[in-house]
Amino acid sequence: MWIIIQTGLELPRDGTGELVSCANWDTSIMKKVKVDANATCMLQCELTKEELNKVGSFSSAKELWNKLIELHEGALDAKEGETASQLHARIQDLLNSLHAIGQRIENRDVIRRTVFRIRIA
Repeated sequence: MWIIIQTGLELPRDGTGELVSCANWDTSIMKKVKVDANATCMLQCELTKEELNKVGSFSSAKELWNKLIELHEGALDAKEGETASQLHARIQDLLNSLHAIGQRIENRDVIRRTVFRIRIA
């Protein structure tokens, strides 16, 4: 599933560049479409109503994933008046969500990124 999220799903096209009707798909394409649909559903189920509204429309799990990355860019930055424990709790929530979909991030990478951002600010 993670491979489909990272690489995307390319639907077959005919010689003129038009999409091939789903009635003419072979079993390997059908399996990929099913995995993409499952990945999309899994990602959607983890979103709040507000997040789902913010990402808008999408046509694949990869496209949804990319919109989520854009939506959460800078999420590790400390907010005005936020305590260290509040920042830690927010980072832990993000890590738990990533772990839920099979994306592993080492603690040292989170710490390195957070310290780097704090130094820049």
